[in-house]
Amino acid sequence: MCEDSRALLDELFGKERNVIASKRKNDAHYWNDDVCKNILVSKCFNDLWKHTKYDHEGECNKRHDQFFINEFNSDRSLKKQQREKKYIEEAIAYIQDKLKEVDKILTKHEEQVEQSSKLQVADRPKEIQDRLDNMERQINLLTDQSEKMGEQGKIDESERLIMEADNLKKAREDVLLAYEGTNNPFKTYKICEVCGARQSLYETENKVKTHLDGRIHQGFSTIRVELQKLQVRRLVLEKILEEEARKQEFKEDIAKDKEQEKEKEKEREKQKDKKEKEKEKERSRSRENSREKSKKKSSKKKKDKEKEKERSKSRKHNKKHHKH
Repeated sequence: MCEDSRALLDELFGKERNVIASKRKNDAHYWNDDVCKNILVSKCFNDLWKHTKYDHEGECNKRHDQFFINEFNSDRSLKKQQREKKYIEEAIAYIQDKLKEVDKILTKHEEQVEQSSKLQVADRPKEIQDRLDNMERQINLLTDQSEKMGEQGKIDESERLIMEADNLKKAREDVLLAYEGTNNPFKTYKICEVCGARQSLYETENKVKTHLDGRIHQGFSTIRVELQKLQVRRLVLEKILEEEARKQEFKEDIAKDKEQEKEKEKEREKQKDKKEKEKEKERSRSRENSREKSKKKSSKKKKDKEKEKERSKSRKHNKKHHKH
């Protein structure tokens, strides 16, 4: 009893429930390989086929702890939605593979009925075929008359004629079944469209109920319902993930635009610095030219002064010489 209680608590709260939070490994999660993913999004399908011919996988050896189901359901992250979509697609693929087995049985049966009927049309006794043809002609005549009455506004008469045609169709099918039921074995039974089981057309009510309550029929009925639910949920997730992808793309575009704007700003600063440097060089050249002009001007003044001194000396000398 103690072991059972421990196992139940492990399933509900995890194996590390009594470990101090700071010392927990936190490595037990629903996305781990040892956890059954079908039970997270639907149910474990292996249990549906126990001890039947469809029990191909045997007992599921994955973990089904309620702890993982709770963790999965409480996870609201984008990563969880991506995982859920993947798990759903895997579950849908499993169900569709199972249903293919039923589809093969149905297709094979339909082909057998069709082929057997084709072979037996030519073998029907003349009186049977004449009776069937005569009933077919009466059905067509009644149908045409019903349409004419309807066009003339005689609704009650039209409905009476179509009812006679329907009764005659049923009578024709009974004649055909009475003959082919003993000559065409494929028309003495039908295939269940849900699970692919063979059923006699003359089954008692109790046998029909036993079939419907059986593990195989219940299993296929369950996965057909689950398939619809999973397909609906997948569409919801696809819309959510598409919207998240658009948001992410929008964020990336904004980030890209900001980065491009930063690059442009850097380029503008670079061009601005370049222009400032060119202006500084121009100012430097201008100052250098000004200094050079100033030097030349100063040199010219100096030379002019020296020349003036020379001329002054010359004039003084000439005056002195003239006096003598």
